[in-house]
Amino acid sequence: MTAATWIVIALALSHNRPAIAAGTEADALRRSGWWPDYITRNTSLSHCMWWGISCDDSGNVVEINMPPRGCYGRWFRSNLISMNFSLLPNLGSLQLPYNYLTGITPLQICALPKLWHLDLSNNYLTELGNLKSLIHLDFNFNLLPGPIPPTLTKLRNLTHLYLQGNAFNGSIPPEIGNLTNLAYLSMEDNRIGGYIPPELGNLKRLIHLDFSFNSLHGLIPPTLAKLRNLTHLYLQGNAFNGSIPSEIGNLTNLAYLSMEDNIIGGYIPLELGNLKKLIYPNLNSNLLHSTIPLTLGV
Repeated sequence: MTAATWIVIALALSHNRPAIAAGTEADALRRSGWWPDYITRNTSLSHCMWWGISCDDSGNVVEINMPPRGCYGRWFRSNLISMNFSLLPNLGSLQLPYNYLTGITPLQICALPKLWHLDLSNNYLTELGNLKSLIHLDFNFNLLPGPIPPTLTKLRNLTHLYLQGNAFNGSIPPEIGNLTNLAYLSMEDNRIGGYIPPELGNLKRLIHLDFSFNSLHGLIPPTLAKLRNLTHLYLQGNAFNGSIPSEIGNLTNLAYLSMEDNIIGGYIPLELGNLKKLIYPNLNSNLLHSTIPLTLGV
């Protein structure tokens, strides 16, 4: 994302939210409009007792985990930019799935120094921010468009990255190989094309990798064999061609392997017989022209 784009976002935010006023965490929660009046008007009820709020022993808000819209009679629309996040410096976890949120991720969220878990899945967001401190990022099922933002490849602390069910296109940036702490990477159900970059082999802590149902093509890179901790590998529903690299047989922790609905040809490598933990191998709907190796499943 260019500097000019950030300037436009910042200006848009400044015109669409009221001027930030000084106050307490309780003030920020009350002014957000996320809770009904019968709760916010009850001065005898601590904000730490409101639904979705968790506080530490000092009364600081450390987690907001809002139930989906409709729970507890919540049939009103939430607005992400109505919360003054600058008054919540101790917030570590923000979970707002299924809350019909629209628009962009406020820049205030990007400045939260202790935020490590952000779940904005199943909303209608159309823009990401630069969230450098995050460990867990879940943007599943939004409307995020265009190429995968370069800012994501700078989130070096991420262990979980979920981008399923958006409108991402373009290619997988090679810089994703810099996210060496990743254990879970999910990009299924997008419009991503191009090749799997060989740099993905740098993510040696990966346990779960899902690129299914995109428009990826070309060869399956042998560098995937470096991901020795993988237990789940999903590549189905793309346009991969060539043959199955024999190096896949080095993924001895693999339990689930799905490559169906591609254009993969050639022989099933004998080395797949090394995958003694494999529970679910699926190679259907390809152009394979060999018998199943006797070593597979032994």
